[in-house]
Amino acid sequence: MSLKSEAARPIRARIVEEVSRPRATDLAVRLAEQVRRLRIQAGLTQAELAARAGVTVETIARLERVLRGRLSANANPSLETMERIGTALGVEVSELLSAPGKQRPKDDRLASVLRGVSAATRRRVIRVAEALVRDDRADTKPAVRRR
Repeated sequence: MSLKSEAARPIRARIVEEVSRPRATDLAVRLAEQVRRLRIQAGLTQAELAARAGVTVETIARLERVLRGRLSANANPSLETMERIGTALGVEVSELLSAPGKQRPKDDRLASVLRGVSAATRRRVIRVAEALVRDDRADTKPAVRRR
């Protein structure tokens, strides 16, 4: 073996190692960014989010670990896991996967509270909300003068 080929060998080995090393996909990074952003925005720790979602703390930690360039088993969580996390954060799964610039407006608090409740409860809450809005509008209307 020539001296030149010996010097080149470690470089080839490093190139093969880099190419074969698993990397986080753009979608996995986007998911991790969204989960972390929404978790922090909600004022939740990883443990609190995990408890709300009914998953382990390690599931959330591994998912967010992708942001540090470390691919893990939960870089591609199941749809069920994503749905649980989305529900716990008050968003749809589609928002967890959406690009940062293409997000829809954040659901209001009432919509996130109503997510996951029964249809009967939803109807009762909506009737109460409508009554409160009617009362508020009646209170803010200027008084009509009578002559």
